[in-house]
Amino acid sequence: MAVALLTLGLVGTAALAATVLLGYAVGETVAVGRHFLIALGSTTLLVMAHSFIMFFLIATGVEMKDIEKARGWGDSFRRRTVALKSRVFPLATLTLLLVMANFILGAAAHTRALPPWIHGALAWTTLAACVITLVREYEVLGHNNRLIDEAGRRQRG
Repeated sequence: MAVALLTLGLVGTAALAATVLLGYAVGETVAVGRHFLIALGSTTLLVMAHSFIMFFLIATGVEMKDIEKARGWGDSFRRRTVALKSRVFPLATLTLLLVMANFILGAAAHTRALPPWIHGALAWTTLAACVITLVREYEVLGHNNRLIDEAGRRQRG
């Protein structure tokens, strides 16, 4: 499941990169409609990816906490899953907000209610945040998978 979620995030980030680059050709060789549609797709993919990753971490944490409680193992797994979530949730939430703000401000730039350079600067900032968040999610999901494996081995053994 973690691989699928990370793949979704990677595809969304690549689509955002394409959207940013296409934005510089709008009005010359690229129609604003094409830029908008790719932006809509990348925004949708990124919101899904980062939200699903956060929900996946919540669900696996709850499951491990319940197993831990039922088996009387203490609270080691709960503490470790909380620590993992605290490493990714603030950054993923900020990235989600940037992705949505960038999409919304794209309309403001198109209607000239906002200077285009602001939308462009936010687009590059959003892309950087997406890359950093994806790397952090990769690390955290790897640790989460190892915790799941450890709980499974402990449960069997």
